[in-house]
Amino acid sequence: MGRPEGMNRRQIGPREADGSMERIQRNLRWFHHISLGVWILALITMILGPYVRAENAGLSCPDWPLCFGHVVPPYEYRVYLEFIHRVFAGVLLGPLFIVWLVLSWLDRSLRKKFGLWTLLAALVLAVQIFLGRQTVTMLLNPYIVKSHLLNALILLGIMLLVWRRARIWMKTGSLEDKPVTGAVLLQRILVVALLVQIYLGGRVSANEAGLACTTFPACYTVQDPETGEKEGIYFPPMIGHTEMHITHRLGGYALFLYVIVLALVGRSTFRFRRNAIFLGLLTLQILLGALNVLYSLPVPVTVLHSAMAMALFILAVITTIDTRTGYGDYRKPA
Repeated sequence: MGRPEGMNRRQIGPREADGSMERIQRNLRWFHHISLGVWILALITMILGPYVRAENAGLSCPDWPLCFGHVVPPYEYRVYLEFIHRVFAGVLLGPLFIVWLVLSWLDRSLRKKFGLWTLLAALVLAVQIFLGRQTVTMLLNPYIVKSHLLNALILLGIMLLVWRRARIWMKTGSLEDKPVTGAVLLQRILVVALLVQIYLGGRVSANEAGLACTTFPACYTVQDPETGEKEGIYFPPMIGHTEMHITHRLGGYALFLYVIVLALVGRSTFRFRRNAIFLGLLTLQILLGALNVLYSLPVPVTVLHSAMAMALFILAVITTIDTRTGYGDYRKPA
């Protein structure tokens, strides 16, 4: 492993420098491992959310932060789905997040590189806790549910950024960003587009518009009264739940085309393989969306559809960071 930045042997004695280097490397390793645990727990919590929603268990605990006035409520399947979701968020993720935040500020080198990011994550987490409470007290208001999802994605993105940059620093011994190139901008556009697309999916779910269209790829079919032939309607009137559903579909198609262009533009770099994987996962995601419609939102498919969206987001964020830092090229075989 290379030597982390921020340490100059000429400024202090060799023995003190060695001790300081060991301390920096030890703290960086711990910070990297804790960062990994933080975003994995956040991811599990985010996947549990759609599972709770798919099982209609979002209001199974009618109060907050307790559940039926208990720290541990009496067992009932839907109640425990929501309760376990809260346990992951508050009991598991919460304490580890505090350790992560404190460590990033106690060590001077870590504070310089990550302090503002972890502080921003703490602010976003505070908003997320508030939105989680409002989700229950406002009886799953669609606007609150959508905001809760979008805020969770932003929080996950910050956690991923900190973990990936800590890993790059640990592996290469330095953490310097390359100039913002066209490739970086294109990858950032992908992350933003994916955020919008996941938000549109949350909009469909929160407003129960998942079955506004009943066929795929057409929205629905109409039968000719004279011939008896059925005709698929691909672009129905864009109103109400139908507009929500069709907008989400069109967003998926646009994202698919954009990733094809992105892969071709970066075909001579590490990004080609990453975006090819992304394209394969996105194809599977569209298939899962079709199965949701054709089989009336089966719970396993709905949860897998949400989990796949998270996987796409993670891959897009990591690829963007590796492009910005040059880590993708660093790892590429000579």
